[in-house]
Amino acid sequence: MLSPLAAYAQGDQPYDIVKGERNETFVLPYGAANHDRRNPVVYTYDEPVGQNWIMGIENKLSYTAKDDAKVMIILREQAPSEKFIEIAMYGGEARRYSVSVNTPEIGYFNIYRNDELGWSTEGAVGFTHVENGGLIVSDGKRIVVDRLDVNGFDLASVELYGNDESGLPANASAGSVAVNLVFGSLVGTPIYYLPGALMAGVGAAVGILLLVKKRKRT
Repeated sequence: MLSPLAAYAQGDQPYDIVKGERNETFVLPYGAANHDRRNPVVYTYDEPVGQNWIMGIENKLSYTAKDDAKVMIILREQAPSEKFIEIAMYGGEARRYSVSVNTPEIGYFNIYRNDELGWSTEGAVGFTHVENGGLIVSDGKRIVVDRLDVNGFDLASVELYGNDESGLPANASAGSVAVNLVFGSLVGTPIYYLPGALMAGVGAAVGILLLVKKRKRT
C-alpha cells in the first residue's frame, strides 16, 4: 500500500513516453502543475540532445479559478550549467505568456511577455534552437522571438511546477501537458529544411511525433 503522499507523487510522474532515434515525447499529468518550485516534476533525457532541436508543448490543462493559476516549464542544460529557458503559461481568459532565459554571460532576463491572449489553445507553443542560428519561440500561432543568440543550448531536461511556494492552492484540476521533441543534426533531421522560419514547422513536427506515437502503439 502506498502512503497518500507517495501515491500523489507517483500520480504526477511523466507517462506515455515514446522514444525514437531522433524524437522523444512524454506527457505530464495536471498534478505536476500543483507542485511548488522546490519540488518540481523533472523529466531527464537519457543524454543531452545537442544544439539542434524543435520542441512543441501542448497545454491541455484545466486551470483553477484563482487569479494567478499557472504552469512553469523549465528547459535546462545538464548540471553544472546554470543555463535555462523558463516558460510561464497562465490560465484565465488572458492566458498570460512569458519566456525568460538565464545565461552565465547576462544572467536572468525576460525575452517575451504578453498579458493578453498570450498563448494559443489551438496549437502547441514552440521552441527551436539551431546551432549558430539561435533560439526561436512561438505562441502557438506565430513567432514571437526570432533567432535569439543564447550562446548555444544543449537541452538535457524539462521540469514543471506551478506554485512559487509550498502549501498554495492548486493551479490545475484536470488535463495534461505534452512535450514533443525532434532533435539531431541538420543532415539527419529533414524537418529543419522546412521553408520560411523554422518555427512555422513546429506544428508539423508535433503532428509527425503524434503519428509515430500512434503507430508504435498499434
